[in-house]
Amino acid sequence: MPLLLSREELRPLLDLNKAIELIEDAHRQQAAGQIVPHAPYHIRVGDHAGLRVVSGAVLKSRRVGVRLGSNSGLGGGDKMYCLLFDADNGELLSFMGFPFGTLRTASVMAIAAKHMARDDAQKLGLFGVGRNAFGILKALLTVRPIKEIFVSSRDPQRRKKFCDEGAELLGISVRGVDNPEHAVRGMDVILTATNSLTPIFPVAWVDPGTHVSSMGKPTELSRDLHLKADLIVVGSQEQERNYHDRSAALPLVELTAEGKLSWSRIPELGELITGQVKGRGDRAEINIFRESQGGYGDVAFATWLYEEAVRRGLGKQMSL
Repeated sequence: MPLLLSREELRPLLDLNKAIELIEDAHRQQAAGQIVPHAPYHIRVGDHAGLRVVSGAVLKSRRVGVRLGSNSGLGGGDKMYCLLFDADNGELLSFMGFPFGTLRTASVMAIAAKHMARDDAQKLGLFGVGRNAFGILKALLTVRPIKEIFVSSRDPQRRKKFCDEGAELLGISVRGVDNPEHAVRGMDVILTATNSLTPIFPVAWVDPGTHVSSMGKPTELSRDLHLKADLIVVGSQEQERNYHDRSAALPLVELTAEGKLSWSRIPELGELITGQVKGRGDRAEINIFRESQGGYGDVAFATWLYEEAVRRGLGKQMSL
């Protein structure tokens, strides 16, 4: 019978170190062709409201699953649920509360930074102060010696609140900037996590050697920046090619269709982790990582959580 697992039971089981280990393993499977990706999508019930669905499979473990829940426009965004199935017989193994979306994103972006940012990266520019930001910053601080964070946000009150909380939480300098240029020029790492439908800074501001990591809408980075970058890496080509929101430009999709970039020269994260592709060629290289928004990584988490819960005797058997 399926195992019902609550958020309260699962939350203490998975920390950042274990999460990074699981995500690295999932991307090794990706490099070996043992992952089935599927682009996330929304079932819209209003202008900005909908049900968000991400899914995928990890074939080494013979597990397939779906993570779903209401998006922020429908009053949710932080309460997700996961269904985990046996990929051999279709049996539902578990229905679980899933409070790990931010942890998965943070793990992926930290792994990318470990391979793509300069070893001595100390200055980070941040665009976007949503619910994912603190988790991602904490993860990045485990892989690079970041000492200063410069925060750009259109809402000065939210920006100040974020900086005050961030300085206390992270134990380093976190300061807001009125001019977004000050969160780009001179930065070793730039993290973008916005819903902007237009590029949030011009390519001319980006200095040689910068690692740009994007997890917001694809439109937040300009076509010119993609063309200038020495290397672009994505979490999943399949998920970038089939990005759910076609209401605005998709720079990677458009530039490859125009022949100005080639998917054959845009590696996936698994290729960096397995050493097939080098994440940074030299100190002056500008590179971009595009986080592809979940799916098989969530299933990798759910697989481990289910097995750990069974080992500990957690949860309740359901009769459906």
